[in-house]
Order: sequence, then structure tokens, then C-alpha cells
Amino acid sequence: MKWTEKQVRYIVQDMASENALACRALFEISEVVFTEKVRTMAVTLSQNPVLHINLEFCSEYLESENDVKAVLLHEFLHVLLLHTEKYSNIDPLLNIALDAIINAIIYRYKGMDYAEFFVRFYKWEKITFLLRPRGYDNALEKEWMDIHDSIYKGNYCADDLYELLDYLRKKAGAENYIEVFLLGDHSDHVISSKMKKVLDGIMKKMDGTLIWNNPVSRGAGEKLSIEDEQVRKFKNRRWQHTTMTILEKCLLPDNRIKTADTSHEVMMPVLSSSDRRAMARFKYSGMVPFSKNESIVRVAKEQAVVYLDVSGSMSEEIDDLISLLHFFRAHIHMPLYVFSGEVTEATFKNGRLVYGTCYGTRIGPVFEHIRKNRIRKSLIVSDGYVEKITPSMTNGLVKGNIHVLISSGGNPEEFEQAGINWSQLDKK
Repeated sequence: MKWTEKQVRYIVQDMASENALACRALFEISEVVFTEKVRTMAVTLSQNPVLHINLEFCSEYLESENDVKAVLLHEFLHVLLLHTEKYSNIDPLLNIALDAIINAIIYRYKGMDYAEFFVRFYKWEKITFLLRPRGYDNALEKEWMDIHDSIYKGNYCADDLYELLDYLRKKAGAENYIEVFLLGDHSDHVISSKMKKVLDGIMKKMDGTLIWNNPVSRGAGEKLSIEDEQVRKFKNRRWQHTTMTILEKCLLPDNRIKTADTSHEVMMPVLSSSDRRAMARFKYSGMVPFSKNESIVRVAKEQAVVYLDVSGSMSEEIDDLISLLHFFRAHIHMPLYVFSGEVTEATFKNGRLVYGTCYGTRIGPVFEHIRKNRIRKSLIVSDGYVEKITPSMTNGLVKGNIHVLISSGGNPEEFEQAGINWSQLDKK
């Protein structure tokens, strides 16, 4: 099939919406680059993630959308499981062991809908049979079949499988594994601290039921759902306290909305039933004393201008954060602003935040929006994974009037280095 860049980009976006293996954050924040410098596909996570795709490989070997998704998932699982960082020197046999583990995970998780590609791509011969599920009529020596079955049941880790294959290779004296056409490019071992936090957040959210042999010890797992719900409720109460504290620093009167009532007390020579002391003096002396008279005045309601980061790296916490802001909606100037690559307006509708989507993560447009609209005070809600904040970006702004609320899994480093006030929501 002849694939176009547009078609492949659509599939990447579709994978993000599916949130396969909780990888939505990685799919949404990854820049897609089409290049022939990689043989198949590859992901780099040095600072900002980049997904490299060889379009010729796609057109030659991938016959359906599920084929594309299978290879995408294969690449993202490598970086998610930190294979490229853990193994500084990857020889061909270790590559096979890692790929076999990954392909087996995809088979258990997505079934033959995705694994059909591996069946076509790898022949049931030499050592490549470990990289694909077996068919009904596939058979080898019992020793090899036991190894294959254990891999696809999830009983092997990569280290154990590599040691076993290395032993069998030396025993058999075979070197034909070098000829295997492997997916991806496992040569980039650099993972930034920023991306490690993203990967760690994904691992905590991942349901490992069909991935690892002992899923409860890794990822979320089925048995943790009840506990997670209790933790969520406790976390929300702590988040509300932290948010109210920082919101109070950002409140300013909104002259468009004069719905707040405030009381004023004025001393007048008029009896007031609410001033009991004045009433007592009148009964005693017969003279009308000065008494406290309360009047209610409508004043402008105090609200905060809020900018919410809706970029891909926020996906693991975005629903919780939207619920949090909805709880404080009476204190938020509407429309609320959202940003990723640009700043757009958003409104609450039936408890949901409605906004247009855009891609990337840039804080620069937020500062420009504050400057252009002369926003006196503002609250930015973000995970902190933004571009480097330079002095020119904040030129003309009063940093003391900008406050940042960092998500629980975020990193405030960029804002701290820029001298901008920040607070962080508690972790679970």
C-alpha cells in the first residue's frame, strides 16, 4: 500500500485518542518527522520527543492501519520500558530478545489484529520465529517451542531471554541471527530528565494485566482500582486547598460582573434593630443615639484569569485538573484560556471544558497574550514541560503578578529559573 504522510499522521493522532497502553502523552507530544535516515521507525527522547518514520518502509511492508499501529506501539514500548537507556551496548542477539518481548506484549494486549503484521513480516524459521506468534501448523523441536510459548505467555524478562539465547547460540554455533531484519533503531540512549518523568507517569497509569506476568507489581493492575479511587478523593481535597491558596493571590475585580454583595456599616442618628447597644441607650435616656446601620452594596466580583496547559504531556492529569477548575469556576474569569501551541478560549459546558485542539507545548504565546491584553494578574496551570523561558519572552511583564500551578507529575524547573512564582499539587 502506498502511504502518504497525511495518512500516517492521522494514524498517530488516532493512536493518541485510543490511549493504547496509556501512551497518549507520548503520542501527542511527539513531533513526527518523515526521513530515510531510519530503516523503519524510531523514537528519540533526548529533550523533546521525535518520532522518525520511513515512509518507504511503510509503503513496502505495512498493509493496513493496524500494521502501522503495531509498529508504532512496538517503538513506543521500547522507550517506555527504558530498553534504549538500560542497555548501553545492544548486540544483534539482544535486539532479538528485546523485540521478542515487545512483540509478545503487543500480541497479548491487542491480539492478532496487530500481531498479524509480525506473522507476515517474520518467517517461521531460524531464530525469527521468536518474533511472531505461531500458527496452528507451526512446530519446531520441543525445546524451542517451550521457549516460544513462555515468551508469549509473558514468563520471560529480556535479560533472562538474552542469556538463554546466548547460551543456545554458543551451543549450536549458529550466527544466522545477524541477518534478521529488525524493527526500529535502538541506538539512541539519551533520555532527558523531562521525558523520564513523563515515562514514569505513564508506567503508574498503565494497566499491566495483559502485559506482565505479575501485573499488580508493575503499572496499575486490576486490583488497585478501588484503592486508586480512595486516593483520588483524598488527593482532590488536598488539591482544592492548594488551588484556593494560589487563586486568592490572583483575584482581581471584574467590572463586567457586579454580583458580589458587600456590607458597609455607617454610624447615623437613626435607630437600628441590629445595634442592640444603641437600642438600650435609647430606652435608658430617651434620646436617639448614633447607631450602626448596615447597607448592602453590589460590587464587582473578584475573579482570576486562568491559562490551562492542554498539551499532550498533560493527558494523564488533564481530566482531574479540569474537574478541579470546574470546582472553582465561580472564581475564574470566563472564558478560561487553554494553550499548547497557541492560546485559545474555552468554556465549561455540562461540567466539561470545551475548547479547540492544537499541538505542541509553548509558553511563549501565553506571555504574549498576557502582554497584549494587559492582564494584570494571571494563573497558569501546567506540568512545566515547556520550551526554555528566555528574558525576551517575559519582557514588559511583572513576574510577581504571574503565578504557576504545577501538576503533581510536573517539573517547575523552567519557571523557577525564570523567577516566576510557582506552587505544585501534591503527588498521590
